[in-house]
Amino acid sequence: MKESLRMKSLRIVLLSATVAALLCSQPGRREQPGPLPGGGFMLNSGWRITPAGRQIPLDTLPMSSVLSANGKFLIVLNGGYKPPTLSVIDLAAGRELNRTPVPDAWLGLALSANGQMLWVGGGSKASIFEFSFSQEGVLAATRTFEMVNAAERKFTDFIGDVAMSPDGRLLYAADLYHDTILVVNPESGRVIDRFKTGRRPYRILFHPDGKSFFVSSWADGALYHHETGNGSQLQVLRLGAHATDIVWRDRQNTGEEDAENRWRGRLFVAAANTNNVYAVAVSDSKDLRLLESINVATSPRHPLGMTPSALALSADKTTTAIPAIATERRK
Repeated sequence: MKESLRMKSLRIVLLSATVAALLCSQPGRREQPGPLPGGGFMLNSGWRITPAGRQIPLDTLPMSSVLSANGKFLIVLNGGYKPPTLSVIDLAAGRELNRTPVPDAWLGLALSANGQMLWVGGGSKASIFEFSFSQEGVLAATRTFEMVNAAERKFTDFIGDVAMSPDGRLLYAADLYHDTILVVNPESGRVIDRFKTGRRPYRILFHPDGKSFFVSSWADGALYHHETGNGSQLQVLRLGAHATDIVWRDRQNTGEEDAENRWRGRLFVAAANTNNVYAVAVSDSKDLRLLESINVATSPRHPLGMTPSALALSADKTTTAIPAIATERRK
């Protein structure tokens, strides 16, 4: 009897050990980049981030956005692995209203001053695609401006960013692999001028007076400043590797500089192959001066990997928003 109980106990112990061994030998759940069950997101670097605020699902890789003239809608250009699309977001409802396909696109998105026309940089199609935009938030394709004739197009013909001049007369487009800014008449859709700039022009941003414009050079890690009329180069400011997005803060900082150097405003420039966003002062005479390098890493000794590539300013222009990070700048 006692022997039988011992054998039974031994079998239970051995069975328990076998089950434990099998459980321990099973591989853990495979983790991969994408949404996490708890609402966060795993990046391809293995980092986990938890979004702040309300999230609105879109298509793959939103690259740029523009606010409608009436402030009711946000138009987002999606340029990921899926065919490019334009998402129109109803801001009051906090949802995607509609989605419109684009033949090809990457970064460029520009809206007319009256908000009725939208232009999209056509990527490998070497074109600018024009859409009408209604008061109800509906996009409709209208015209295609070919920067290069389709029969002559090569793989190096690629249109990135597009920007409308402040006077609403001309479109400026980044011809990425020819290191050139194309000037396009939106009435005829024809290229009327070409300006050489830095290597791999990324973002085009006009000075508020419209007489000059800035271009971030992806390959040079620099900021280029050009005359609007003839494209002549005014200044080049070396910043950090992979200079990408630019925003303008149109506010003077009285008391921050001496009386002889009043600054018209500031530019913030992201450098995606660093952990930095660079603050650049622009004087009344349009001289550029690097003021500070803002480290957006989680700690001073953090290795490279923050990849800041997009920027936005809060309405009161005191906060610079960077993907996954918001940095207070109240100077």
